[in-house]
Order: sequence, then structure tokens, then C-alpha cells
Amino acid sequence: MRSKFLLFSLLITFLLSIEGYAQTGIKVNGKVSDAKGQGIPGVSVKVKGGKTGALTDASGSYTVTAPNAQSILQFSFIGFDPQEFTVGTKTEINVTLAETQNELEQVVVVGYGTSKKKDLTGAISSISKESLNLGGVTSNVAQAIQGRASGVQVSQASSAPGGSTLIRIRGGNSIKSTNEPLYVVDGFITDNGKDIAPSDIEDIQILKDASATAIYGSRGANGVVMITTKRGKAGKSVVELESYYGTQRIKEKPELMNATDYKAIANAKALEQGNPPEYTAADLASTTNTDWFSLATRNATVQSHNLSITGGNEDTRISISGNYFGQIGALKKTDFNRYSGRFNIDHKVGKRFTTGANVYAARSFSEFKTYDGNIVPSNVLYGILFSSPAIAPYNADGTYARRNGRDNPLAWLLEPTNDRYNNKMTANIFGELQIIDGLNLRVNAGTEFSATKEGTYLPTTLVSGEKVKGQASVNEVNATRNLIETYLNYKKVFNDIHSFTALAGFSYQFDQNERHYTQVQKFTTDKYLYNNLAAGSERIGAITNKEEEIRYSYFGRLNYALKDKYLATFTLRQDASSKFPSKNRVGYFPSGSLAWRVSDEDFMKNNKVFSNLKVRMGYGVTGNDRIANYIYLSTFGPTGVSLSEESDLYGGLIATRLPNPDLKWESNYQFDAGVDMGFLNDRINVTADYYHKTTTDLLLDIPVPQIFGFTVQTVNAGELQNQGVELSINTRNVETDNMTWNTTLNIAYNKQKATDLFGRPYIISQTSNPDGSVPAADFTKLVVGRELSELYGYVYDGVIKTGEVYAPQPLSKPGDPKYKDLNGDGAITADDRQILGNAYPHYVMGFNNSFTYKGFELGVFFQGAFGADLYNMNRLLLETYTGKDALQRWTPQNNNTDVPRNGYFTSKYGGYINSRFVENASYVKLKNLTIGYNIPTSKIGFLKGVSKAKIYFTAQDIFTITNYSGPDPEVSTNDAGNSNLRAGLDFNAYPAYRSFTLGLKLNF
Repeated sequence: MRSKFLLFSLLITFLLSIEGYAQTGIKVNGKVSDAKGQGIPGVSVKVKGGKTGALTDASGSYTVTAPNAQSILQFSFIGFDPQEFTVGTKTEINVTLAETQNELEQVVVVGYGTSKKKDLTGAISSISKESLNLGGVTSNVAQAIQGRASGVQVSQASSAPGGSTLIRIRGGNSIKSTNEPLYVVDGFITDNGKDIAPSDIEDIQILKDASATAIYGSRGANGVVMITTKRGKAGKSVVELESYYGTQRIKEKPELMNATDYKAIANAKALEQGNPPEYTAADLASTTNTDWFSLATRNATVQSHNLSITGGNEDTRISISGNYFGQIGALKKTDFNRYSGRFNIDHKVGKRFTTGANVYAARSFSEFKTYDGNIVPSNVLYGILFSSPAIAPYNADGTYARRNGRDNPLAWLLEPTNDRYNNKMTANIFGELQIIDGLNLRVNAGTEFSATKEGTYLPTTLVSGEKVKGQASVNEVNATRNLIETYLNYKKVFNDIHSFTALAGFSYQFDQNERHYTQVQKFTTDKYLYNNLAAGSERIGAITNKEEEIRYSYFGRLNYALKDKYLATFTLRQDASSKFPSKNRVGYFPSGSLAWRVSDEDFMKNNKVFSNLKVRMGYGVTGNDRIANYIYLSTFGPTGVSLSEESDLYGGLIATRLPNPDLKWESNYQFDAGVDMGFLNDRINVTADYYHKTTTDLLLDIPVPQIFGFTVQTVNAGELQNQGVELSINTRNVETDNMTWNTTLNIAYNKQKATDLFGRPYIISQTSNPDGSVPAADFTKLVVGRELSELYGYVYDGVIKTGEVYAPQPLSKPGDPKYKDLNGDGAITADDRQILGNAYPHYVMGFNNSFTYKGFELGVFFQGAFGADLYNMNRLLLETYTGKDALQRWTPQNNNTDVPRNGYFTSKYGGYINSRFVENASYVKLKNLTIGYNIPTSKIGFLKGVSKAKIYFTAQDIFTITNYSGPDPEVSTNDAGNSNLRAGLDFNAYPAYRSFTLGLKLNF
């Protein structure tokens, strides 16, 4: 590896040192004009990659000498779009520069249409392709936008290759349902939008308030992520190749005890409890000292290769791209790779009809593991972190060593087969007809298909596999979506001051999901894995099901502008969802917003402060129906029935759900007030918003009396509020011919509380048990007036010292954990628990600086979250069993310590959910550092034909400023399962790592 880097460095040094070939030179002259034909004085005319250049005179004329016919002339002037021309055989080059489009004049995608930025009345964040986080481990859209938009929290729930990433826009709105936003890619509502290759993206619009999202009605409660992919442009075809390759290194290795210390402590604990020693004299004499973490992990690699071709003419434009992303996991046997391709075409037929198509396909493969809060052997991190170092990984014959009849963690990591294949395809076509001037009819129709296959095999080399002679399973899940939408759009201006845009449309969506699961055991060989289920002589499980859901909608929107200064938007959508009974199936979602472009008023024309000032205000209702199908109905499943004590079991049916014929939508009511400001000719742009959201008719599972035969029923019960403030600042600090410096800062605050829980004072959720000797314990508590996922437990107060008598714990011995008697009743009981922290951050932040100097580029991006806590269950177990902190445990000779003599699991008081392990998880990360150089292709002969060449280095997660003691404060184990009530746990998570990549971009 070192030699490859050395050769690569020498090559770049050589490329940068090459001088232009000695030639006579070509004298070129011409004139630079604006769109009106007027000459532009002071335009910079430079030979790309060289030092030769000139400025246009008062009439816009110039003369410059180019080294050779391959030379490229660059024409640039502030306020105009730059242009480049290859000299070739020409001695006269006349250029027309187009004025740079004012940012406020830029067109952005909104629901079922587009709008100029200056005409927006809702809260929308825009992210261009240049602003995305790319390189390193950026394999999906969520990672690409982290920290780039105010009010948008992105967290990496799992660092595993292909692992889950969560997005929350202005906080969570639901308890039982998902809080993920809706994704719309090129106008198609998709469930796979988060997973598309970031290299395909042209820009992203994030719709945040009800005024912007209500056009999507029942889908818009959690915000909408609008993704526009790259499309062809008229003109010369462009071929772009981008590749990067890098390494990934684990950030922090846990500090684990060696075998000698581990055996000594284990025997000491056994002696203190009156038990025989765990390790015999022979065991103590053994020199085995296994570092399970080092055996299970490695320095990993990541790579991505993308090829795209765009081009076309005035009638037909095409974009084709292909991408490969591959990641070798830092944990062994956890690799991920994905192949994807995209084809976009736009075609104009005559003067009034345009049609096109978007096709996307991807295939991925991953070796998946379990990283949740369970302690089963298949949760490999549990065994890797907490197994005895006194166990050897292998026997003398090469087989995996066992202790007490159980497999070691390396065997559980490497031996089972856990393969996941996923095939995705999205295809949609559109046609748009201009019926008359200003009136367009558009039809979108598309389909989406996702097929996931998970194949597992438990071999006979493992104890549990040996018992059943091998066990295999195949789980196949197929999901299909068909969507058709049609709408009319009418634009008209009356008397040059009244501008109307009216939209009316219809949407129909049909989703179908099928699952086929089979599990068999008793194989004669391990060779088949999961590829020959018929070879297993005993079937132990089979599940098949099929679900369908239908949504149909009518929607409309009216935009009005008076003198382009007074703006109004009104939206109404009617949705019908098959997830609710007929009497509650239809929901209505209206919204309205107003905006005033104050800076366009006459009294503001000569002000020296604002170049742009707009105030906005909006209110609207959105909905949420993202729950399981058929919840309002009685559902049944198979069961065995015996007609007598002697008879065999017969197939029967049993009810599996208590119906609720009154079930209806969750509704989210949102108010937003914002201001958009520009200063110094828009060199500084500031956007600030305040919002208040209330979700009513929460879909909740509530306990029911046992007489019903069930424990819970899904009902509409409760209310949840979010309110917050968002601030976004963009500045162009330096703009010269040789140097630019731009800064973006966004920061957002969100405060959440439950205002009603259907008469219940609180909802308790439990974590999985950390040890086989104890049950699961209460972990979070949702209280009226408080937030989701607040950590709940005892307040730890150290250990009981020698000779100390602590009245609330009369049976405790010296070295036992001590807890505070909060209610003062003289006893440690469940009533002494309190809220210890909250899982979701109150503040999220992104801060980016980008610099260019001649051919060099530098990007420095910080991302942070503040006001969140994590329960560090890994620390709990490391301190109890295998971590070096266990060496500080209480003994009669080590009385001055906070580490109990025997952990927390045998104590008669309190519990392991306590304040000692609840830590502040606020952090600031140097998330991305990129250094690039644009190679002067005109000076390098073998790069002839390459119009652009750029080499760059990217480092991700370089350092983290935090007080959290774990390896990564961003992790949340239970969030990987999308649990809104059980977030804030760090237990058995995939090891966090930092990435270093080298990349190359070439344009032809």
C-alpha cells in the first residue's frame, strides 16, 4: 500500500511540474460582448493552466497569445457565467457572456412543479450537487446531506457497510409510526429514494413546513425530500469519470484486560460469593491471551467508480450513468457492494409536446450481522467485547475452541452465512402537452420493484448448528408500487401586475408486498448452505403472506402574486387510504401561506442594508398513515387444534389482532414564520424560521383488559408537539479571479413534548437485558409534558465504603452500588427513579468553508449535535467483565473507587439502568476535509482530449470533540430498528471508523 501511494505521489508531482511544449504560439483576438451585443470591458481572458492572459479594453476587445492549438481560453467576469473555448485553428474568437442568474431567480423543484426562489412562500432548503458530502463512506442520500440543511437531523444509526441512516425534519411527529420523510425522485414517490447513488444527484430540495408539504397530504407530515437527478443538456456530449479508493480505520479500540487480570478477577469474585474458582490452577498457568477485538476487525477499504454520459440537442437530451460502490467492512465478513445504473431521456415532439423517461436499477449484496441490543450469540459484537481472553480461538487441530460447551465469538463471526441480495428498479415516463399558451397537461406513470432475498446457514461447525445438523433459511420479500398522476397547470398574468398559477390533479397508487420464508434443518452436508432447502429433512418454519394497499388523491394549489411583491399560496389535498375503515378513509389536508417581498417596495429601493428582504408566514395540515396494513380489521393466523386428548393436531385459525373500526389518520398542524434576507448585493444571505407543530390523533398501542384476549389495541390517542427555530447563513467572503471563499452555517433548535397520552400519565419502554443473569429493565419513559425517548432510571451515588451503613439499603455490603433515595422514604424502591437524559438532540449544526485558489480547492466541513444523551451499556459490561476499568473495582484494599465489587446485576437494590452510564453525547465532528487540484490538461500531452481533470483527497470523521466516553456519540442502537420510544442506547454497535480516500475526476 505504501509503495502505491509513493508512486501515486511521484506521478502527481511529475504532472504538476510539466511545462508547456515549446511552440511558436497562436495569436488570438476577438471581442467579448453581453447578450445585447455591448462590449464588456475588464473581462479576464486567460490560457487555462498557464500564466498567459489579458483583459478586454473599453470596447470589449482583447488580444492574447496561446501556446498551441490545444490551448483553452477562459473568459470570466464577475456577474457573468464563465466560458471556455479551445483555440484550434482559429485566430479570432468572439464571445457572448450570459449574466449570472441571481440566486433568487433560480428555479427550484417543489411538489408537482417548479418555482423561482424569490416566489417561495414556504420553508424549503436547497442543496446543490456541489454541496453534497461525497467520498469516503457516502453511499446514500442521507449521508450526503448530513449537516447541509437547517432543521434536518441525520444520524448514522449503524456504521455497518450498507447500514441504516435516519433523517428527522423538525423533530419526530409520531410515536408508533415512522418519522422518516417522504422521498420524491424526479417526480416519482418512492420508498427507495434514500438509497440512490449520490453521484446521480443534480440537486435536492427539502420541504419542511406544511405550506410546502401539504401538496403531498397524508405523506407530508415528516417533510419531503425532493431529489432531481442529472439530465442531459443540449450541446456537446460530456463524458465524466469519477473514481475514488480509500482506507477505513477503526477510531477507537476498547481497552480490554489481558487474560491474567481477567482470570484473577473472575476467581476473586467467585471466592467473595462463596463459589469455587472459575479458573483452575492449570487455567491460571496457561499463556493464552486472546484479543478478540483485534482478531475480529481489520483495516477496511472503500471504493466508488462512476461513469456518466450526457448530451443531446434542442429536441432530445439524454443522460446515462453507471456506478459501483464497494466497502470491505472493518468487522470481518461484513462486506457490502452495489451496482447501479440510471437512464434519463427528455424528448420534444413538435412545439407543444414533451415526453421523457427515467429508469433506475440497482443490485446490492451484503453480509449482514445483528447489531441490536440482544445478547444472543449471533449478535457478534457482544461476544467479541465481553468474552474471556483466556479462551484460545482455535484448537491444535485448527477447529474453533470452545469453553463450557459454547462456541467462541470468532466462530460466530466467521462461520455462519448471512447473505442479503437486493434488486431495485424504478421506471417512470411522463408526457406534457401545452394545450394553449399557459395551460399544460402532464401525466406521470411509473412502477417500482424491490426484491430482497436473505439466505442464512448455521453450519455444523457451531454447537447450535451441530445439534440440528445444520439449519438454513431463505426469506424473500418483494415489493411493487404502481403510480399514476396527472395534473393541469395554468399560468396567467393580468394587467402586468396579477400573476396566477393554478394546479389541479389526481394521483392513484397501488402497492403490493409479498413474503416467502422457509426454514429447514438436518442436512447431510454443509456444502449446500441455503441453496438447496430440499436437502434438509425437517422443515421447522414456513411463512407466506401478501398485502395490498391503495391510495388515491385529488390535489390542487393556487399561487398568486401582486406586483411580484405580495405572494400567496393555497393548497388542498384529499387522500383516501385503504389502511383505514371506510368511514374514516378520506382525509383533507389544506394549507395557506403569505409572503411579502419588502425589498421590492419603493421605500426600500435606496436602502444600503438589504439587497433582499422577504417575510413569510404559513399554516397547514398534513397527515400520516404509515402504519401496518389491516390494523383496523380482525386478522387471523394458523394454529393447531386438538379435538381430544388422544387426537392429532388439526389445522385451525386464531385471531391475531384486536380490530379498531374507528381508526383514522394522524394529523399534523404546523405554523411557520420566516424571513429571508440578503446583504451587500446578496454576498450575505440569511434565512430564519420559527415553527410550531402539533400532531393529534396519535396512532398508539394501548393496553386492553385480558378479557379481549389481547394485550394491546391500536387506537388514535394522544398529542405531540414540536417547536423550534432554524437559522441558515451563506456568505461569499472573497470573489476574485484567483481566489474564492464561501461559508455556510446552519443551526437549528427543536423542543418536543407530549401534551396528551389518552389519559395515561406515561409510557414505559424496556431495553434488552445486558446479561443472561438479569431480565430486561425499564429504560425510557414518555411523560406528558416531556419528550420521546427520555432515559429513565436510578441515580447512582458511588459504592458503599468499608464500615459505611446506608439506611435505604440495609442489606448491602461494602463494595455494593449505592443509589440516591430521591423521595426520602428511607428505602431504595422503583419510586426513586427519575429522568436521566434525553436521546434526541435539541440543537443540530453544520458549518462549511470552501476555498479555491487558482487550481487548488479546499473544503472544511464541521457537523454537530447538542443536548442529547446516550446510555452506554457497553461501558456497563466492560466495567463489569472485560474492560480495564474492572481493575478499579472495589476491594478491601481499593476502597476509594466508584466501581462496585461485583457490578450491578446481583444487587438487591436499584438497577443497571442508572445515571453512571448516562452520558452527555453532544459532539462536534470534523466530518469532511477535502483537498483538490485541477490539473492543467493543456500542458500535459497524454491528457489531450480531457477537458477537465481533478485529483482530490478526502478525509471523513477526522476528529470528534465530545465528552462521551464511547467510540462514537452519533450511534443509537435501537434507532436502527426505527424505535421512537427506545432511542439513546449504545450497545453492541458496529465499530466506528474514519476514512481516507483519493479520487480522480475526468471530463471528456
